[in-house]
Amino acid sequence: MTLETVPVVDNLPFAEEDSILNKWLLTSTPIPVIVILGIYLLTVLKIGPKFMEKREPYNIKGIMMVYNFYQIIYNSYIVGMLLLNREAQRYLIEHSCRPLHYSKNPFNDEFYYASWCYLFSKIVDLLDTFFMVLKKKNSHITFLHLYHHTAMVTGSWISIKYIRAEQGIIPGAINCGVHVIMYTYYFLAALGPEVQKYLWWKRYLTKIQITQFIIVIAFLGYLYHNDCEVSQAYNVLWIANVFVIFCLFMNFYIKTYLQSDKSKDNKKIKKG
Repeated sequence: MTLETVPVVDNLPFAEEDSILNKWLLTSTPIPVIVILGIYLLTVLKIGPKFMEKREPYNIKGIMMVYNFYQIIYNSYIVGMLLLNREAQRYLIEHSCRPLHYSKNPFNDEFYYASWCYLFSKIVDLLDTFFMVLKKKNSHITFLHLYHHTAMVTGSWISIKYIRAEQGIIPGAINCGVHVIMYTYYFLAALGPEVQKYLWWKRYLTKIQITQFIIVIAFLGYLYHNDCEVSQAYNVLWIANVFVIFCLFMNFYIKTYLQSDKSKDNKKIKKG
């Protein structure tokens, strides 16, 4: 028996509630995520800096190494769920523009589970900022940093709870792959100067992140402009969100690397 595609009604931006997701932690109601983000912003912007004001930075190297190692394993696990499932890969390729109706999609459970794991990973990512507070690196807690973390949690929750767009599996897997590279660097850097001197690829981390944004925008833009039978609400939400993050990262990259390199060159010319 062959599987037939059933057009998605794009005029309806949100899918119907699903009993499975209503039973899972974090997705039954918006209250847990709202509380988590509220505590997060209040702590890293007010309570944390006030608490650390007259204290020395904490030495949390051991905790950071465990955290970075966890991130490597967890994000690799999410990527592996897709890479090790050849049938799911083939389905996503063949039906990226015209997915099967819910009742005929053989990978609903896998996609839902992967989506929940991705949402959980974005919540765990919030710990990055708490560690910055404990190390008194408040200058690192920029608008880019806060927007990136809060927007990813909010957008991921809305996507899994209401939109249920399976085209999000591919951008999610790409993002987790980038996180594996990123946290691998952080883990190695935490080993000390003996290892840090070999980490010449630090500046390429931001380039890798920027590249993923371009790929994701291009992929979702393709689905949007080719009248694909997918959730256009998801495409609009994430094209807009990723574009904002892309612009913020580009601004960071220009200020941190390009302008810094130009300033160093000017100093060399003056000395010469």
